[in-house]
Amino acid sequence: MSIVVFTDIDDTLIQTKRKCESGVEMAVTAIDKDAQPASFSSVEQLHFYNLCNDQRLIPVTGRNKEALDRVSLSFSTYKVIDHGAIILNEENEVEADWLQVLTQESSQWQEILDSYVEEVLSIIAEQQLSLRCRVISDFGFPCYISIKGEPTDLTKLEGVAERFCQQAGNARVHVNGNNMALLPPYACKKRAVEFLQKILIAHQSNLLFLGVGDSTSDLAFMSSCHFQVIPSVSQISQDKLL
Repeated sequence: MSIVVFTDIDDTLIQTKRKCESGVEMAVTAIDKDAQPASFSSVEQLHFYNLCNDQRLIPVTGRNKEALDRVSLSFSTYKVIDHGAIILNEENEVEADWLQVLTQESSQWQEILDSYVEEVLSIIAEQQLSLRCRVISDFGFPCYISIKGEPTDLTKLEGVAERFCQQAGNARVHVNGNNMALLPPYACKKRAVEFLQKILIAHQSNLLFLGVGDSTSDLAFMSSCHFQVIPSVSQISQDKLL
């Protein structure tokens, strides 16, 4: 039986300096836009990555392609990026069948996403919040709205987030630390993972799927796998296990 590992990246395989344990040896595993160290991995995380990479390892991340390219860990097969909005094949092109789905579903959301960004920016200016907001686009498609900054300021946007979820049945909001993402229905990690599982099973039926993640928003795609793997320090362990 072959193993396929679907894994989140940030706060699972890597994390920012602020979240690193003091006194523990860490390796630089991601850089920022200025080529400065941005994220790090422990010896244990690197060993876990190497174990998974001996199998078929598929990242499932909120990062866009540009941000993923700044991660030094390599991924040579399919990639789920932009919170599930984009599925890349092994040639780093949008997977052909997914491209048809994405083209059809995303067309009606550009205007909606732009209007929410305009509203959030207005709130930020009026209340002088320490936040920044923009639409994240990738491969020419609007993927989701990214809002970053002070966690206490993010709570001021709860009304906006609630209304966004009412835009469509599968529209969602993801909050983790100083990040908030407003996700249209096609930006869904679980849907992307299940889409890839069907493709993989069509080529080889005898597969074991492992889902790895740290965030409560990862639980949805992890539940589509046979086993779930959770870092001991994570949002899931804090919110669901303790």
